[in-house]
Amino acid sequence: FLPSFLPSFLPSFSFLPSFNYYTMSVNSTPIQPVPVGLEVLGNSEYSQTYRVGGHDHTLGNPIRHLLVSSQSNDVDFAGYSVPHPSERVVQIRVQMKNDKGRKADEAIVDACDTLKELCQHIKAKVEQAHDNVVKVE
Repeated sequence: FLPSFLPSFLPSFSFLPSFNYYTMSVNSTPIQPVPVGLEVLGNSEYSQTYRVGGHDHTLGNPIRHLLVSSQSNDVDFAGYSVPHPSERVVQIRVQMKNDKGRKADEAIVDACDTLKELCQHIKAKVEQAHDNVVKVE
């Protein structure tokens, strides 16, 4: 199915990609499918890059913050990047201090657990505040 404003000869070009013409603006690029679920890159237990598909700055920045502000002080470096805005992938880089003994996998799991706890706490507070709101009619 093609919108009526497109030329009638367009369907004959089978090599054209199928886009949803209704949800795209003139200057937009269609968002590509997520290439990965979770991919771990790196050859050291203490230095890893995690590629997480379907996420962007919303996940990358709080995880990076939690890694850097870790109470154990064993994270040497933590950073994240979104390679391209049309590709829904965030890359989170973790480098550990080798003398502490904790591995990068343990650090990122702890950061994810902490983020989950924070989100659950905020959700509970919002629900509690919502219950106390008096509706004005």
